[in-house]
Amino acid sequence: MMRRVRAAALGLALLASLAAPPARAQTAPEVSIARVDSLALEGQTAVLDLTLSIRNPNGMALPLQALRFHCWLNGVDVSQGRSTTPVTIPAGGRAQVPVRLDVDGPSMLGVLAALPPDGTVSYRLDGSAEIGLTMLQVPFSHSGTVQLNLR
Repeated sequence: MMRRVRAAALGLALLASLAAPPARAQTAPEVSIARVDSLALEGQTAVLDLTLSIRNPNGMALPLQALRFHCWLNGVDVSQGRSTTPVTIPAGGRAQVPVRLDVDGPSMLGVLAALPPDGTVSYRLDGSAEIGLTMLQVPFSHSGTVQLNLR
């Protein structure tokens, strides 16, 4: 009888430990476009050099290996982006990462044709951050506005 009670208690404790949330849950990094550094047309392709701002809301350092994302400008899916420059972002800190996007030229011309005088466009980034060497993919999504520098 006592053995059954111990086995039942052990089973309940095991189930409770499996149901508990992990102590170090990974919160997604906040990825936004800090600025558009340059925009150039090269034949049928537009090249955007962006600086992404990445904020780590976690209580421990975030070893970021890579970012993979889609970029929308004014609602137009203009490109898939990728950053492969590893960076470690301190707990609660920020880092800036340069990214080059190759965009379909006609799509970019459509965005530019509707550009307001101040050069501001809305954007959306949807993607995933690869954390450490574990290949752990943490999804992220962010919307905002940024000015296109057309100098």
